[in-house]
Amino acid sequence: MPVAALAILATSVVIGAPAHAADRDRSPSPSPTLTQSPPPRASGSIGIRLAEASVDRRDDPRAQVYIVDHVKPGTWMTRRIEVNNSSDTPHRIALGVAASEIKNHEFVPAPEPDANELPEWITFDEPTIVAAPQSTTTVLATIAVPPSATRGERYGTIWATVGAAERRDSTMTVRKVNQVGIRVYLDVGRGGEPPSDFRIENLVPGRTEQGDPVVRARVRNTGERALDLTGKLWLSDGPGGLAAGPFAARLGTTLLPGDTAHLEVVLDRELPNGPWQARLRVESGRIHREVTAEITFPEQHGSWGLPTTFSEQLPMIIMISGAVATVAGVVMVVAYRRARRRRYQFVH
Repeated sequence: MPVAALAILATSVVIGAPAHAADRDRSPSPSPTLTQSPPPRASGSIGIRLAEASVDRRDDPRAQVYIVDHVKPGTWMTRRIEVNNSSDTPHRIALGVAASEIKNHEFVPAPEPDANELPEWITFDEPTIVAAPQSTTTVLATIAVPPSATRGERYGTIWATVGAAERRDSTMTVRKVNQVGIRVYLDVGRGGEPPSDFRIENLVPGRTEQGDPVVRARVRNTGERALDLTGKLWLSDGPGGLAAGPFAARLGTTLLPGDTAHLEVVLDRELPNGPWQARLRVESGRIHREVTAEITFPEQHGSWGLPTTFSEQLPMIIMISGAVATVAGVVMVVAYRRARRRRYQFVH
């Protein structure tokens, strides 16, 4: 199970708040972009991770890291969450929920923390904990969806926050907030879960301004739920029979339903231009798609080659061609039998 769920450690400093207001307002400041795969935690930090997933999602790697679920109005569920204090001092840690949104293919905090209902629907058996040094505390989160809830997917983040305010004078304070969080993708609706799917529309070989070869894939979300894209690229049949990979795609691409984004894989600068046989595998949870294409990297820095497209009509064309061939064969057999029958009647 992943060690940290979405866990990005965000330190924000708020300057210029009145001293008495700092004591009242303990809500965390907006954090930076939430990346799918967290950076290594520094020594003495706090961490948070999801300790369980739905029974029907235990084979879903995305649901092991984030809360990804579909619920009906009027139902509730619980999730165990582990909060870790890896420092040598105790910390008072507050748990809370804030609305999030997907903007420019990134999962980010919403302009208003209560922009959707998730802050009301998600509660904790221990909203505040005092974490001992080098300890892990398990907290139970309950997600209760009222019967009046409307259909649709909500996005949010469960935050674990450690805050400290330093008073400088009678009117000014400097406040630092450390946060780690778990993404929430909660779909609400009667009946079964809406489908999730995507397709890879093309591959484009290129070269960055720094001279690194790069492959860019255009991916379209053809389903009805948001996706977090990961990917790997393999190269084979290169000059002299060379092969390389796998190379991981840059993380942090989140796609809304119907949206299109580019997924990039940066490769080793020492690789020859090609031609190569490229194989790209893109995943979002349990869903994966794979394409192959012949590519050649351009020589010039900051340039792109020709895109390679993948026609989804090819299987249909093959099916139609096969059907036409079958019908033609049947017609020939029938015509042959009729001609033979007429010949037999004429002779006799």
